[in-house]
Amino acid sequence: MSCDRTVALGAYLLGSLDPAERSSFERHLHGCSVCRREMVRLAPLPGLLGQVQLSDLELSLDDPGPGPDLWPLPPRDEPEADPPPARPRRRRRPVLVAAGVLAVLVALAGVLVPRLARDDGPAAVTWHASDGTSGVVASADLVGKSWGTELWMTVENIPKGLRCKLIVHDRAGRAEIGGWWGTDHAPDERIPGSTSFPVGEIERLDVVVDMKVLVSVRP
Repeated sequence: MSCDRTVALGAYLLGSLDPAERSSFERHLHGCSVCRREMVRLAPLPGLLGQVQLSDLELSLDDPGPGPDLWPLPPRDEPEADPPPARPRRRRRPVLVAAGVLAVLVALAGVLVPRLARDDGPAAVTWHASDGTSGVVASADLVGKSWGTELWMTVENIPKGLRCKLIVHDRAGRAEIGGWWGTDHAPDERIPGSTSFPVGEIERLDVVVDMKVLVSVRP
């Protein structure tokens, strides 16, 4: 089973859809289990983009593979057939861009996901927090990996129809985006994320909507 709207998933995860497109896609996610499963699979990848080395994605120059067969060429005295009339070109740039972004994420999944599966980090530590002003309750499981920290968030009492991001702060004052997600999810759903910071260097996790911190999760 597949869905033709998964081509927009890469652009959605990277935050490049405009507000109307984002709202439309999030409404679609609510009723499409195929796109939801694919989003869960790819959601950690934006936070891992900074970990990719160019050598991971370079094609081997030692074995370029067979090229196209160019022989035999047509005789010179044989007239070439007239090319078919050009068809009017349709404006497909947004779809192609979204498909290209998704292709990059899928390629990165092939590079990074096997590495995640091989990492044997320590048992997860769990942080809990609640905010008296927003009423939002959150918990985070942090699992140490060789590349940084794997994050699993559970967030309750957050309004529906919003777009959340997780900002990870370390003890040196640096910050990274650990993930994006829509808020139309079950209260007990575990939301994946990641950061290059080791567990011991993380100072706090901020759940943010429209530049407003709804809850800060600390050890």
